[in-house]
Amino acid sequence: MKYTMHDITSSLTKKKNSRSSLWVQLWVRKASFPVTYCFINAGWSANQVSVLSWILIFVAAVCLCINNFWWMLTGVILTNFWLVLDCVDGNIARVKKVKTFMGDFFDAVAGYGPFSFTTLALGIAAYNTSFFVPEEYKTWIIVVAGFAAMCNLYMRLVHQKYLNCYFAAENILGESDKVTLKDTEDKKSFAYIREQIDKNLGVSGLFMPWLFVALFTNTFDIMIAFYSVYYILSFLAICVLYCKNASAFEKEAQGKLHGK
Repeated sequence: MKYTMHDITSSLTKKKNSRSSLWVQLWVRKASFPVTYCFINAGWSANQVSVLSWILIFVAAVCLCINNFWWMLTGVILTNFWLVLDCVDGNIARVKKVKTFMGDFFDAVAGYGPFSFTTLALGIAAYNTSFFVPEEYKTWIIVVAGFAAMCNLYMRLVHQKYLNCYFAAENILGESDKVTLKDTEDKKSFAYIREQIDKNLGVSGLFMPWLFVALFTNTFDIMIAFYSVYYILSFLAICVLYCKNASAFEKEAQGKLHGK
């Protein structure tokens, strides 16, 4: 079956697009449509594109680690193209209207690439190009970048584990039909605000154009300093929030379970 550009562009709803970062709405979504046209008509599935993006973000990170302008430029371009592919797999799934049971797995595995590979690679690029940090302290750039990557990944592990336990508990209590993500749609809720900040400051937002700026101005050190602080503070905030929520939920769930 031959898919048209209209099939691809019309599959994206306004609601879906509005939940994306401004960078994705203004540029990445538009760039993903012709790329989707090529992949979908070549017979690629959404999961195959996710796997490709997984490989791509690793290669991009390796390029960023090489102390050469052209290699780093290649890494920056590939990292930005990863985000395009991150939209392409979703486009293919919507156009084909195929429910994939493991689609979230492939998408998540590819999505964790920038939080690990790219963050550490950014630290190595900063080590190679920094003129703000004295030579004897440059090693700390890589140490901080590695710690920031660990905090970012651990934060997301905490988030996923909390949701898994929450959904499992609701299922045991027979209230799984009440579980929704309405809090992320309420523009006044903390969840919605946190989601928007993460999208617009994170790898789907400011991060991508900043890579080009950092490359051409030799300021990867400033960029990794900002994102290290951002990731570490986010990690602490998420851990405190979810521990508080988990304690409150446990007390409420035990009350329901024992009829109190």
